[in-house]
Amino acid sequence: MANKSYLLYRCSGSRRRPVIIFSASDADEAREAPTWLRRRHPENKLLRLRPGQFFEIVEQGQCPPGEWEKAAAELGERMGS
Repeated sequence: MANKSYLLYRCSGSRRRPVIIFSASDADEAREAPTWLRRRHPENKLLRLRPGQFFEIVEQGQCPPGEWEKAAAELGERMGS
């Protein structure tokens, strides 16, 4: 089975902030990604949740038009700074 691309958001109330785009073989593997990423990238503060926050994982094919591109652009800007 081919890997799919997923977008990880950190959410709090009505705010959604893209954290990372990653690949996984299926939805179960995608749900494990935040834990795996947190272990391997402890310096990434976006991978740590505060009270009232949660992660949302969206598969690329399930994103509304333009959402994936907007999140990727925001992530690119953050990486460039």
